[in-house]
Amino acid sequence: MHPHIIIADDHPVVLHGVRVVLERHQMHVTGVASDGAGLLDLVARQPCDAVLTDLSMPGEGPDGPELLEVLRQRHPQLPVVVLTGARHPGLLDGLLRDGVQGLVDKTADFAELPQALHAVMAGQVFVSGHLRRHLQSRDLLFQRPLAALSAREQEVLQLLADGLSVNAVADHSGRSAKTISRQKAEAMRKLGLENNQELYDYLKSWRG
Repeated sequence: MHPHIIIADDHPVVLHGVRVVLERHQMHVTGVASDGAGLLDLVARQPCDAVLTDLSMPGEGPDGPELLEVLRQRHPQLPVVVLTGARHPGLLDGLLRDGVQGLVDKTADFAELPQALHAVMAGQVFVSGHLRRHLQSRDLLFQRPLAALSAREQEVLQLLADGLSVNAVADHSGRSAKTISRQKAEAMRKLGLENNQELYDYLKSWRG
């Protein structure tokens, strides 16, 4: 069954582009809004699996963090991905701490949107690579939840965090290095990590 998504942005061109990308990835856009009031009304009337919204939408109703707070209060179980051009690490960190599950860079490739939505619907947190680097630059890299990882993927990350190499993890667990590499890659995909450096930064923050 295709996931149902509500999208909100005050720019019609952005809304059109987002819709096209999501529908290409087998997601059904059940409604669109151009301001906070419209988004809140849509979510109240139209069941959906997740919301993708711009952070700043001048117009009727609440805007910015205030809008996200109202969404969280009224629909605490609804996953929300924020599309933003903001770069301030304090703002980004604040959004995550306030319960936003996904942050996608508005200036980046929209190809990240389906990945972000799938991640938050699976109970994970997703942050675009560019935005993640802004958080890392201020030591604000948040701890991602591990609940969505399989037991073996969690085990692989724990052993890597302990300083073992892939081959050493394979020897320790009695599995092949190829299997460990596959489980490591799958865990990175689920966590939204793009390369080994981001994985090691994540493991360092996890241990810390």
